[in-house]
Amino acid sequence: MPARKWIWPLLLTSLLVFILSLRQLSDPDLGFHLKYGKWIVTHLQVPFYDHSTYTVSGHPYIDLHWLFQVIMYTVYSLAGYPGLSILVCLLSISLFLLLLLRQESYRIPLSITSIVLLIAFLVIDPRIAPRPEMFTFLFLTCMFLVLDRYYDRRSNKLYLLPGIMLLWCNMHALFILGLIVITIYFISILIRDNKPDLVLLAWLIISFLVCFINPYGINSFSLPFELLTRFDPGNIFNQHIQEFLPFFAQPQFIVRDYLFMILAGMTILLTLLTYRNRKPHEIILVFLFGFLAIGSIRNIPLFVLVAIPVVSLGVSELSARIRVLSKVTEPGIYFLMILMPLIIIPRIITDAWYMNNNSFNKTGMGINASHQPVQAADFLVRNNLDGRILNSIGFGGWLSWSLPQPVFIDGRLEVIKEGLYEEVTRSWKGELPDLIMKYQPKLIVYNYLKYYPWTLQLREMSDWRLIYSDGLTAIFAHKTYAVSMPVKKLPGLSTDTLTTKPLNFNQWIHGYWRQPDYAGIDRLHQTLLGVQLGSGCQGRMNAEKAVVLFNKANQKYNSGDGLGANEAYDSAILLNPGYAKAYNNRGILRATYFKDYYGAISDFDQAIKLNPHYPEAYLGRGTAFFYLENINQACNDWSAARSFGNTQAARLIGLHCNR
Repeated sequence: MPARKWIWPLLLTSLLVFILSLRQLSDPDLGFHLKYGKWIVTHLQVPFYDHSTYTVSGHPYIDLHWLFQVIMYTVYSLAGYPGLSILVCLLSISLFLLLLLRQESYRIPLSITSIVLLIAFLVIDPRIAPRPEMFTFLFLTCMFLVLDRYYDRRSNKLYLLPGIMLLWCNMHALFILGLIVITIYFISILIRDNKPDLVLLAWLIISFLVCFINPYGINSFSLPFELLTRFDPGNIFNQHIQEFLPFFAQPQFIVRDYLFMILAGMTILLTLLTYRNRKPHEIILVFLFGFLAIGSIRNIPLFVLVAIPVVSLGVSELSARIRVLSKVTEPGIYFLMILMPLIIIPRIITDAWYMNNNSFNKTGMGINASHQPVQAADFLVRNNLDGRILNSIGFGGWLSWSLPQPVFIDGRLEVIKEGLYEEVTRSWKGELPDLIMKYQPKLIVYNYLKYYPWTLQLREMSDWRLIYSDGLTAIFAHKTYAVSMPVKKLPGLSTDTLTTKPLNFNQWIHGYWRQPDYAGIDRLHQTLLGVQLGSGCQGRMNAEKAVVLFNKANQKYNSGDGLGANEAYDSAILLNPGYAKAYNNRGILRATYFKDYYGAISDFDQAIKLNPHYPEAYLGRGTAFFYLENINQACNDWSAARSFGNTQAARLIGLHCNR
């Protein structure tokens, strides 16, 4: 097949990347980036302390993102929120072109380039966002281009490295990766030539020194190392924030996860099969960044950038050896590479692609009001509700940007620190009244889909009333505040509506021309809020429905339908938050079916809190701790289960515990 024909799959892939990248703004960090961009432009200096919260206002803030924030605020000032969507799209397209340039520098055939770039952008899809790491992807790829050409003695443009590092260290804390990459190439040349490359060493030293040219000086190096603590399984942020999860600790896999596993497996396999042709830095980078990606899903795009040329070269070299096989398979692959973008692109345009992959993204420009508390913030501003707020962490960024008053917490984890977040996690377990007593808010603004334990506690607190809700946000006001605001009434919900219906073929087909029913989803969410706030007779009815759903969940679990069982347990718990058995069985499901041991422990904790003499919950929690290699805690829980008469716990103690 003539090589020029592969320009069509490549063009279709580039079109897919463009449409995939032109999306509404959903990232929860957007608000505080805009706020501090405005602050820097207004004050003509960078912040050294927090200016967003009333809780940690004295905490230091090493804002290594300051230049990114200035760019974001400048674009917003000139072109509004649609301009920010266009900026993200342009950054993504720039990354695509740089990766294409790197492929061309290796003379990778267009056939292989088209396949690899399609997979790559479907994998990194979640990280295409208004975040400073977009610039990290660009800087890292530029650095690879410079170092690749120097290593292969095609050109010496090492003088570009300090310039890249100067921008990088004022944009994102991951600038430290640039120094690591240069060092790895230095080691690679040392292995190849059996002597140090003094020219590269000199530029490495200069690149290191220019990193001190930022407003925070030597302190800029402390933040990257602090961020490493987020990957410790014992760190509370690691345990609760999705992007820090280890790859295999995710509760379920979707399309991009399987594509990542294919890409990672192919990269490692091809590295081993063609190891004689692999350069030392390629091998080091593959295994280093592979380790980072497996350790935390937020690092997956970094591995993808490293893997693209390695897997491409491996496939190209093997194809050259087995020409007959490549000739037989090439027509089929060509047809597939034409077909796949044509199948995916319409579904991205209608958002069906995102909906079916559990993503909150939407195609288009401007703010994604389904994921940002835009309407709630407008409600507060419109009604002059400027009292002290207690908010969920994901809302802090937008609220600090939109409201005149400081917020309780936002997503700048390096500023917030673990202590305050631990208070939040305790509030999910019945300590919301203590949090309110300590911070004395007048308003509680939160994502009720994620923070539903707050709803269940507020239901029992007569001095708080619901004054606003939409498909995402609930606002409660204290009885002494905004007394003229009426209580918002919410409808009930039937058992049939609670259970999620599986995607059928007709719904899948409709995704080619029809958007998901976002208005219907919002109504469903609000009726779920109504169920959570139900009490009295309604509460008894809900408890009866919860038993029906619990039994249905058990049936689904026994038949191997883990996803269906999880949905039914979720619904049973929403209807009856005091249902210890539902928490216990959902914990078993999370541990056995999803391998989500931290989530399982959280469910067993709740079951034990509701029933302190529940032997099966102690048994399950102990087993989850065992799989996390916390043997001491596992044995303690098994001992508790044994004391309540569980014989299985006694056997486990005999096998694994010295007691």
